Amino acid sequence: MYTNIFQNFNEQSGKAVAPLLKYNQLVANNFTALTNLQLDAARQYADIGLAQLQASAQVKDAQSLMSHGSKQLETMTRVSQQMMEDAKKLAELAQEFKTGLEQLAADAQK
Repeated sequence: MYTNIFQNFNEQSGKAVAPLLKYNQLVANNFTALTNLQLDAARQYADIGLAQLQASAQVKDAQSLMSHGSKQLETMTRVSQQMMEDAKKLAELAQEFKTGLEQLAADAQK
Protein backbone atom coordinates (compact mmCIF):
# COMPACT_ATOMS: atom_id res chain seq x y z
CA MET A 1 0.00 0.00 0.00
CA TYR A 2 2.67 2.49 1.01
CA THR A 3 4.80 1.48 -1.95
CA ASN A 4 2.08 2.63 -4.36
CA ILE A 5 1.69 5.92 -2.52
CA PHE A 6 5.41 6.68 -2.76
CA GLN A 7 5.55 5.51 -6.36
CA ASN A 8 2.61 7.74 -7.32
CA PHE A 9 4.13 10.67 -5.45
CA ASN A 10 7.44 10.21 -7.28
CA GLU A 11 5.72 10.03 -10.67
CA GLN A 12 3.57 13.10 -10.02
CA SER A 13 6.42 15.18 -8.64
CA GLY A 14 8.57 14.14 -11.61
CA LYS A 15 5.88 15.32 -14.01
CA ALA A 16 5.50 18.60 -12.12
CA VAL A 17 9.23 19.35 -12.05
CA ALA A 18 10.05 18.19 -15.61
CA PRO A 19 9.13 21.52 -17.32
CA LEU A 20 11.24 23.43 -14.83
CA LEU A 21 14.19 21.14 -15.46
CA LYS A 22 13.83 21.59 -19.22
CA TYR A 23 13.68 25.37 -18.77
CA ASN A 24 16.80 25.33 -16.60
CA GLN A 25 18.64 23.23 -19.19
CA LEU A 26 17.59 25.62 -21.96
CA VAL A 27 18.78 28.65 -19.99
CA ALA A 28 22.06 26.96 -19.04
CA ASN A 29 22.75 25.93 -22.63
CA ASN A 30 21.93 29.42 -23.88
CA PHE A 31 24.12 31.02 -21.23
CA THR A 32 27.00 28.71 -22.15
CA ALA A 33 26.66 29.48 -25.85
CA LEU A 34 26.42 33.22 -25.17
CA THR A 35 29.50 33.13 -22.94
CA ASN A 36 31.47 31.22 -25.57
CA LEU A 37 30.38 33.73 -28.22
CA GLN A 38 31.54 36.63 -26.07
CA LEU A 39 34.86 34.99 -25.24
CA ASP A 40 35.53 34.21 -28.90
CA ALA A 41 34.67 37.77 -29.92
CA ALA A 42 36.87 39.25 -27.20
CA ARG A 43 39.75 37.03 -28.27
CA GLN A 44 39.36 38.00 -31.93
CA TYR A 45 39.13 41.72 -31.21
CA ALA A 46 42.11 41.51 -28.87
CA ASP A 47 44.13 39.80 -31.61
CA ILE A 48 43.19 42.54 -34.05
CA GLY A 49 44.13 45.23 -31.55
CA LEU A 50 47.47 43.61 -30.73
CA ALA A 51 48.25 43.24 -34.42
CA GLN A 52 47.53 46.94 -34.88
CA LEU A 53 49.76 47.83 -31.97
CA GLN A 54 52.60 45.79 -33.42
CA ALA A 55 52.06 47.29 -36.87
CA SER A 56 52.13 50.80 -35.41
CA ALA A 57 55.42 50.04 -33.72
CA GLN A 58 56.92 49.21 -37.13
CA VAL A 59 56.28 52.69 -38.55
CA LYS A 60 59.68 54.34 -39.02
CA ASP A 61 59.39 56.60 -42.06
CA ALA A 62 56.89 58.16 -44.43
CA GLN A 63 56.72 55.09 -46.67
CA SER A 64 55.95 52.75 -43.77
CA LEU A 65 53.41 55.29 -42.49
CA MET A 66 51.58 55.23 -45.84
CA SER A 67 51.68 51.45 -45.85
CA HIS A 68 50.36 51.40 -42.30
CA GLY A 69 47.51 53.73 -43.31
CA SER A 70 46.37 51.38 -46.07
CA LYS A 71 46.54 48.45 -43.67
CA GLN A 72 44.36 50.43 -41.26
CA LEU A 73 41.64 50.56 -43.90
CA GLU A 74 41.91 46.79 -44.36
CA THR A 75 41.69 46.34 -40.61
CA MET A 76 38.59 48.50 -40.37
CA THR A 77 36.98 46.37 -43.08
CA ARG A 78 37.95 43.25 -41.17
CA VAL A 79 36.54 44.64 -37.92
CA SER A 80 33.24 45.63 -39.55
CA GLN A 81 32.92 42.16 -41.11
CA GLN A 82 33.67 40.56 -37.74
CA MET A 83 31.04 42.73 -36.07
CA MET A 84 28.43 41.69 -38.65
CA GLU A 85 29.32 38.01 -38.15
CA ASP A 86 29.08 38.39 -34.38
CA ALA A 87 25.70 40.12 -34.68
CA LYS A 88 24.47 37.31 -36.94
CA LYS A 89 25.64 34.66 -34.45
CA LEU A 90 23.96 36.53 -31.62
CA ALA A 91 20.70 36.78 -33.57
CA GLU A 92 20.82 33.04 -34.32
CA LEU A 93 21.43 32.29 -30.65
CA ALA A 94 18.50 34.48 -29.62
CA GLN A 95 16.27 32.78 -32.20
CA GLU A 96 17.25 29.33 -30.95
CA PHE A 97 16.46 30.38 -27.38
CA LYS A 98 13.09 31.82 -28.45
CA THR A 99 12.25 28.63 -30.34
CA GLY A 100 13.18 26.57 -27.29
CA LEU A 101 10.96 28.69 -25.05
CA GLU A 102 8.07 28.41 -27.49
CA GLN A 103 8.50 24.64 -27.55
CA LEU A 104 8.49 24.52 -23.75
CA ALA A 105 5.30 26.59 -23.66
CA ALA A 106 3.67 24.34 -26.24
CA ASP A 107 4.66 21.24 -24.28
CA ALA A 108 3.29 22.75 -21.07
CA GLN A 109 -0.11 23.36 -22.69
CA LYS A 110 -0.48 19.72 -23.66
